[in-house]
Amino acid sequence: MEWKEALPLVQDNHTGIAVSIDSKGRAHATVVSTGMLDGKVGFASRSWAVKTKNIERTGRAALTVIKLDTRRYVTVEGPASVEPWQDTPAHIKRLKDLYTSMGRAPKSDEEFTKQMREEQRNIILVTHERFYGSLKAGK
Repeated sequence: MEWKEALPLVQDNHTGIAVSIDSKGRAHATVVSTGMLDGKVGFASRSWAVKTKNIERTGRAALTVIKLDTRRYVTVEGPASVEPWQDTPAHIKRLKDLYTSMGRAPKSDEEFTKQMREEQRNIILVTHERFYGSLKAGK
């Protein structure tokens, strides 16, 4: 599978499972909303979340994006970065761009900014170093 083949599924579907590795070497998986930012697959998470702490520690993650109606998926594995919460217009704009790519465009900038300040969301981005999946029935 080529990245250009996987990209439409990743761009058009926003339900995912984020997998990180805890300090004892065990997988930690959680359901997340996914989007694209800077050509990477990402999600937003609070700083105290286990997945965020794991990714900060290891610098790696896997993110499976699922097309729910057909059960097709793409898993992206690779280096992962955490952009920590900053109460700045630049960070809030990046969060807005990520949420918009998730199909969750905010109704108003004021409401979105207020919500992000309350939740103090980080941006997690995974670079597609390795990817695989099931894009077609029977394959």
